[in-house]
Amino acid sequence: MKHIHNGVFSGGRVAAKRSLGQNFLTDKGKAEKIAMLMEAHSGDHILEIGPGCGDLTKYLLQTKAHVHAIELDPRALEVLDDELGSHPLLTLEHGDFLKFPLKDYAQKFIVEENEIYKPTLKVAGNIPYYITSEILFRLFEQADVLERAVIMMQKEVAERICAQPRTKEYGILSIAARFVSKPSIALKVPAGCFTPKPSVDSSVVVFDFTKRSVDIDQYKRIQPLVRAAFGQRRKMLSNALKSYTQSIEQEIPDSIKAMLQKRAEELLPADFVILADILIPIKK
Repeated sequence: MKHIHNGVFSGGRVAAKRSLGQNFLTDKGKAEKIAMLMEAHSGDHILEIGPGCGDLTKYLLQTKAHVHAIELDPRALEVLDDELGSHPLLTLEHGDFLKFPLKDYAQKFIVEENEIYKPTLKVAGNIPYYITSEILFRLFEQADVLERAVIMMQKEVAERICAQPRTKEYGILSIAARFVSKPSIALKVPAGCFTPKPSVDSSVVVFDFTKRSVDIDQYKRIQPLVRAAFGQRRKMLSNALKSYTQSIEQEIPDSIKAMLQKRAEELLPADFVILADILIPIKK
């Protein structure tokens, strides 16, 4: 029997805290596959969100990339430090990713090639279900300084990210992800791969931030309109977006008026760009 002292099992693992949404990945095969999805090599830099006891970290280090791991739970950080703290490519930090200066950190790894500046920072993480959206939108807002992210999350959230128009899963998250990246579900991870076992399965989503459809300034400008559109997703956009259209109705082109007779779930991300180009500059 393994004994627990101050929340740490003998054998190098902590008792999961429900308040932190902890479900530790214990399937070594899945952890190795996630590390491979990083497409990381010697000299690369990976930021790992919530490494826990290092189940994924050890495989990230096998890529020969530098790994900067941010962990909120001091118990897990202690275990990780004991296990891997002496590794020359690993930096451990006690902290909350949502408060981490991501943009400043990522800018250190932007390189110039043929007078073009390219981000090279990659992000990995098995993130808590209860703050998944917060973490994802934080990454999206900094997508211009990131190259790639490989994130494990609740299966249903992954399906929403990659959902197609005219489906109930399609929404704000689907459009935001496509604005700033090319997202894809790369791996399915059953609940039995975790300790403690969660009530739902997970999926790993790869975000290629080099394939953005809009720049970050555009993204930040358009997102409020997208949120307004899906805030009343069963209504026609002419009603859902009245705050954008009511004072300028006579100035709206017929092509946009036709678009406004649809529901938000019927529009492609590119359609929202067209809408924003007409409605947002006019709105006073």
